[in-house]
Amino acid sequence: MIDIQDVYKTYTSGEQAVEALQGVTLHVAKGEIFGVVGPSGAGKSTLIRCVNLLERPTLGSIRVNGQELTALTPAELRLARQRIGMIFQHFNLLSSRTVAGNVAFPLEITGVDPVQRAERVRELLALVGLSDKANAYSAQLSGGQKQRVGIARALATQPDVLLCDEATSALDPQNTSAILELLRDLNRRLGLTILLITHEMNVVRQICDQVAVISDGKIIEQGSVVNLVARPGTLLSQAIFPPIEAPLDANGGRNVTITFVGDAAGQPVLASLVRKFDVDVNILGGSIQTIGGQRIGRLQVKLAGAQVDAALVYLRSLGLNVEMN
Repeated sequence: MIDIQDVYKTYTSGEQAVEALQGVTLHVAKGEIFGVVGPSGAGKSTLIRCVNLLERPTLGSIRVNGQELTALTPAELRLARQRIGMIFQHFNLLSSRTVAGNVAFPLEITGVDPVQRAERVRELLALVGLSDKANAYSAQLSGGQKQRVGIARALATQPDVLLCDEATSALDPQNTSAILELLRDLNRRLGLTILLITHEMNVVRQICDQVAVISDGKIIEQGSVVNLVARPGTLLSQAIFPPIEAPLDANGGRNVTITFVGDAAGQPVLASLVRKFDVDVNILGGSIQTIGGQRIGRLQVKLAGAQVDAALVYLRSLGLNVEMN
């Protein structure tokens, strides 16, 4: 659905050049939620603005739904953008318009008949849970309600793709969770492809299928959220499961990190280990998270005893990820 190939974006000011993007390549499949996560200044906003050519790449290819956007004429690009919705961190609502007027705005621009426009606005407000706010103004809304208006407006022209530029950064945790649930619901009900950028790991954890980590304009890690979190050495995994500093072991034991995915997270694995191999198990720390609808558990333990090597082989035979610290 979205293909970004070897994209560079360089800003120049006098003799200075800033490389905001350096050879970025991503593929977002139809119907998935793809997150791009990284710190401020990493290039996230530049990347998402390149997708609909609000920023034109210096080099590289941007294809959306099979269409090469960088090759379009201005008139063709305007039509293509009708199939790409976008929501923003600070909502960008028109304060002089009501909620219904804000949602209707893109339909007015594209020349939709007033009767059809009114019906579409009613449908969209019902979809985002704001039917009772049609005549309210933005100053009368909470942050979460403002973002719901932004989402409804972005969906007005029935886009295939929704771009989210730090869509929850201005919201409190409760509204953040509600907006993320709404986005996931829209993704499932409408088959909407969503590309979002964020610096919040909770956003990735709650709704993303795939993720890319960006730093200094380069993608340094990408893949399935579940797969990356299940591998202790990845940046994403370390952000969600911060490593525990294991104590020095003077007695010959092994410090081990064990990752459980899915049903294995609820199994009595350590109890079986003790019975089968007569090893001592000291739990140093651990937690269980739900990532992409799957439970992922991480335990850091100290194993001691004559059969530690056999115990490690057994753990791996169960399909668990086992790493020595």
